[in-house]
Amino acid sequence: MDRQPTNYRRQVPTRVVLHYWGTRGGGSLFTLFLAQHLKAAQQPIDVVLSLSDSNADIQLFRAEDINVITFDRPRLSTLLREMWALPFRLRAHADLLVSLKPDVVVFTMNSPFAWPFIYSLKRRGLKIIYVTHDAEPHPGDYAATWQRLTQDVLIRRADHIVALSGHVLKRVAEKYSTPKGRTSLIPLETIYPIKRTHLSSWRFSNEPTRLLFYGRLLPYKGLNLLSEALKPFKFQPGWQLTIAGSGPLEATIRRDFADWPQVNLELGWISNQRTNELFSSHHLLLCPYTEASQSGVIAEALSWALPSLVMPTGALPEQIGFGAAGLIARTADAHGLSQALQTVFDKPEDLVNLSHGAAKLLAERGANQGWIELVKEIGDV
Repeated sequence: MDRQPTNYRRQVPTRVVLHYWGTRGGGSLFTLFLAQHLKAAQQPIDVVLSLSDSNADIQLFRAEDINVITFDRPRLSTLLREMWALPFRLRAHADLLVSLKPDVVVFTMNSPFAWPFIYSLKRRGLKIIYVTHDAEPHPGDYAATWQRLTQDVLIRRADHIVALSGHVLKRVAEKYSTPKGRTSLIPLETIYPIKRTHLSSWRFSNEPTRLLFYGRLLPYKGLNLLSEALKPFKFQPGWQLTIAGSGPLEATIRRDFADWPQVNLELGWISNQRTNELFSSHHLLLCPYTEASQSGVIAEALSWALPSLVMPTGALPEQIGFGAAGLIARTADAHGLSQALQTVFDKPEDLVNLSHGAAKLLAERGANQGWIELVKEIGDV
């Protein structure tokens, strides 16, 4: 009878469960890209997805030929009626994951019922990596107290914490006094695919400079600064702006930009197809944020070789390589943003070089093997 090799565990693929029970948005996209990234490793990692059955992107996940296990989590409208059954359902789902014998479970973002679920997994001896996108909820963000309390549980219970920027890593370390061996920095852009290597067929001499604001319409996104910064250029030809996204500021945006002929508003939820069309047809992403960690919108722009104009706040300068893939306003106010826009309108041809810089930066960060190394390291402990 053949003896089993002593290093048998390393002869089989590492198995990872990616857990995300949100319904759509940045967490869903991050989970999809991380799954693709792990599958494409030189020694492919076996990926299983634990998703909410109400995830709007479920067909995108299924198209990846990945084992998808869904969880029927209560909705806000059914929470009181279904609360009594929730502990049983959490235990049953945990038992199902245990039966798959994963080496590690990655909580790709905070999401509804992630905080009680982590207890179920820990009691069953599973190792947990938690990805913290932000050290604290953004000002004006939804359910800020809930986000803060549940993330505290996830950070304290997880075996390892991944921050997506140096800015977030520093703030998490300060807040939780986490030892260095329990935290890792893996830039968000590491897992984003390259969709384009330069701005396509843009003849800056006879085309308007097309600016894009994309994402949730929340107070910290600085749209009030943007409208103020653009006032000196209101009657200047040669530029267009698209504001695309949904959120509580939709009515305010409609009012503030109602009489701007060069501003196009696409307010509401933006489909994946339309998102691709927006990033592929514009020349510069605008991020006038007054507060920020890293931005998934900037990571998406990098994947399209689209340069970004950012404010000097949070991890935004870090994310564009401190100017290699875009422009940084000198001051975090409307005047600084207006000055930066002036440089763009004066020399729009410079965006071509910044586009190449964005593609180069993403290629460099895409070579980062941090996720591959981490899941194998945690899984083999």
